[in-house]
Amino acid sequence: MADPSYDEAIRRIRRLHWLHYPIQAAVMATLVLVGGRRTAGSGAVNPALATWPALLLLGSLLLLVGVLVYLVSSQIKPNLRRPEAENLRLYKGRIFLRNSLLGLAGLPPLVTYTVTKSPFDLVFFGCLLLTLCAVMAPSPKTYQRWLIS
Repeated sequence: MADPSYDEAIRRIRRLHWLHYPIQAAVMATLVLVGGRRTAGSGAVNPALATWPALLLLGSLLLLVGVLVYLVSSQIKPNLRRPEAENLRLYKGRIFLRNSLLGLAGLPPLVTYTVTKSPFDLVFFGCLLLTLCAVMAPSPKTYQRWLIS
């Protein structure tokens, strides 16, 4: 696998991986921060207490989406008899799904920020996604490990 097209494909997958997390973080932050203003009515005596139904709904939806993404991702399996380009395409799809699922882990601190307004929650959100992005970065070695699994 010392083919230049293979190396370019792995670099492209790696670039998509590094773009995925900031884009997903921006979408999640926008949705949560805009939606956070609407969860507790401005006339509520205790806005933190008034948001618990929305937080429970969000948590259950997060769990449901996570399970569905995991099930779909686990069905993406390599096949050595397939052409290399097809396996690379499947690997890219698996990386995308895995990143989407792991990116959802940043949702609780983001939602907590809408309730507490603590900047620590935003810092934690950013550090969590940055750490996930760095630790889960695809490489030729991880692709080959996936290929022979």
